[in-house]
Amino acid sequence: MKKIIYLIAVLIITSTLQAEEGVLVDIADGDTLYFETNNKTNKCKMAYIDSPESAYNSKLQRDLQMCKDIPLTAMLDAGDSATKNAKKILQIGKTYSYSIENNDANEKICEVGLGNGITYSEQMLIDGYAVLWEVFKIKQNQQNFNSLLMHAKNKNSGLWGNSSKQGEALKCLDKTRGNNKVPDVNQASK
Repeated sequence: MKKIIYLIAVLIITSTLQAEEGVLVDIADGDTLYFETNNKTNKCKMAYIDSPESAYNSKLQRDLQMCKDIPLTAMLDAGDSATKNAKKILQIGKTYSYSIENNDANEKICEVGLGNGITYSEQMLIDGYAVLWEVFKIKQNQQNFNSLLMHAKNKNSGLWGNSSKQGEALKCLDKTRGNNKVPDVNQASK
């Protein structure tokens, strides 16, 4: 039954968005991808997730201000780890279908279907290299993504299992994004 609900949630996410197809030309970090579509390069911020930055920029500066105990090098190392995971999931030069949820002049908010009934954002959460980011328009989507985040935390997946400052960087991002209120699966079942 859970699989059926999960598949329905994925279909709702992908069916309500504007679809594009493009060649992946760059993976900037765990939540920022570049696609070439119709001879135009589109910067896509991945919907629903946030991952540590892999380059010094204004978002990294804001993250460091909120995560004062995390050194710059640790935040960048966490971003590099998220980027490496993204490169395991996606292949530069390959064509992907991506859906655009929000399209403004500076940045598109996108989701990438992986063709296996799961989206890229979901896979990054499962692997433990991202936290929740966007306000969810459909409650069912929020419940699905919260469940994936809880699962990664409880399994110590990816950066969640890293006891160094890289792991602390992801935990701080999670806390600053307000996701520290997600109940522990083990506690919820007791």
